[in-house]
Amino acid sequence: MNNYTGLEKNVYQFNCIFKIIAILIMIIFLITGNAKLVKAEILLTQDEQDYIAEDNVIMAASIDGGAPLHYIDSKGEIKGIAVSVLKEIADMTGLIFEYRLYPSIEDAFSSDADIFFGLARKYTPAGMVLSQPYLKSETVLFYNSSLDSNELEDKRYADIEGGDLPEGVKEENTIYYNNREDTLSAVNSGQADYSYGNAYSVAFYQLQNGYKNIVTIPKGKETREYCIGFAHENTTLLSIINKSIEAIEEQRMQSIILDIASGIDRKITPAMVLETYTKEVFLVVLQVVAVLLFLIVLSINSNKRLELQNKRYENLSKMSNEYLFEYSTKTNELMFSEKSVSLLGIEKQSDNVKKELRDVLFDRRKEGTVSTVKLPLANGEIGVFRIIKSNVYDTKKRLHSIIGKLVDISKETAEKEKLITMSQLDGLTGLYNSITTKELITKRIKSKIEREIDALIIIDCDGFKAINDKFGHLEGDKVLKNISNALRAAFRETDIIGRIGGDEFTVYLKNVPSADFVKSKSEEIIAAIKEMSKEFPVSVSAGVAFLKTEKTYKEIFKEADDALYRAKQKGRSEVVLGNQGWAVTG
Repeated sequence: MNNYTGLEKNVYQFNCIFKIIAILIMIIFLITGNAKLVKAEILLTQDEQDYIAEDNVIMAASIDGGAPLHYIDSKGEIKGIAVSVLKEIADMTGLIFEYRLYPSIEDAFSSDADIFFGLARKYTPAGMVLSQPYLKSETVLFYNSSLDSNELEDKRYADIEGGDLPEGVKEENTIYYNNREDTLSAVNSGQADYSYGNAYSVAFYQLQNGYKNIVTIPKGKETREYCIGFAHENTTLLSIINKSIEAIEEQRMQSIILDIASGIDRKITPAMVLETYTKEVFLVVLQVVAVLLFLIVLSINSNKRLELQNKRYENLSKMSNEYLFEYSTKTNELMFSEKSVSLLGIEKQSDNVKKELRDVLFDRRKEGTVSTVKLPLANGEIGVFRIIKSNVYDTKKRLHSIIGKLVDISKETAEKEKLITMSQLDGLTGLYNSITTKELITKRIKSKIEREIDALIIIDCDGFKAINDKFGHLEGDKVLKNISNALRAAFRETDIIGRIGGDEFTVYLKNVPSADFVKSKSEEIIAAIKEMSKEFPVSVSAGVAFLKTEKTYKEIFKEADDALYRAKQKGRSEVVLGNQGWAVTG
């Protein structure tokens, strides 16, 4: 077991703070709940649209007692974050879902459901296909307050039936229950000693059931990802749901979570009733005094209250890749959480950098604004962040401050850029592929100013099929790589160089000085390719076309291709200039 001696110096106080954090989340929801959210739109294939048009009812199942992810409330209605996500998907796509909750995982999996919602990977049967996650949560350790968290190794562990045991927990010490609420009740009553759960569910039932004998500690045991599982293979439905989950903005997801978290039905136990009637007068007076004191402190010390609130959110942010900040409109001061200061090296940045950062973050003071920004990090690198911010108003509806968070998306952005680059290149030579070459040349043609003259060279390997037939495709590939290397060495970085066919290459030169220059460069590349092929003779021919007046890509390509054809007819290693050999003048 991990050692938490430092935290347990006042572990009961931490437990209270954990409850207060959940309450504050609900308060923030009430403040920001009126923010207008735009309905997300997704792009569906024809097959996906046809599937939705069939109007089939999709049976969705999970277990009761997993609040706030999925549960039945006091009115008998099925609610939860997972249910709200499915309703969001239904609203975006037109899919029809019917929801059912069962008393245990075994009952849910043995039902006739089409999909299962609120699934963490540890409770998923082998072979079941899962959607991409729509929710992530850190793990929280909770145990009976009569115990020491450093002495739980041989204690009774409360687990949900159907899940995998955490590392270090013995089967003989495990007691199984149907759902998360049952495990919390068991630990509170002493039937079990400890367990782990997601932070959302532990906070929800702590507040709803008023457990007095449970201590909670952020454990960092694992990050749980919640997905939608499919009872049968259905690639079309899986694709629709994945697209929908991806389309749900993070701000909208936070609104769903807060909406569900604010709907806690506080349970009244016999012990609460007895305590209320025994000290009736005392409690009423105490509550009135507490409310009055709270209102006085709230009125006089609002700035300190906001600072304390931000500190509590800082504790939550330490379990994620989020970095909190606050901007005071009165003092024009930009404040960062400790985690943000460490990442960005704020203390080492100059005043100019801080000003630039402030301008980027607050160029538009619109509530709920989401944008992306690149920021210098303390280690000298550049990070990419998604900015999510919200306005905070005082009682007179005046802007008091702007709070927000930076979500690190550097890795995600780098991977997307890498994929985009790879899609533009030819896999063998590393030059631009034919599609990208055409797009770049077309773009240049449209942007070229009238006085500039460009040239298009098409280069083709002479007798390449004979090389493949005689020496093999590996040697043929080596020849193509040598040609691409020679092209890179001969031409400028601003020139567009691509492989447009099996043994055919093209070079687009911008703003050339003369026809002789282009012909010279073409002859130079022909000689270089001969020099690089020592093992067997390799030669290429080239056709050139010039672009002075307005032309399309198709027109200039045909002129260069016709010139190449004439070069081939003349023999090997020939260069022919198109446009009737038109000489370019300065």
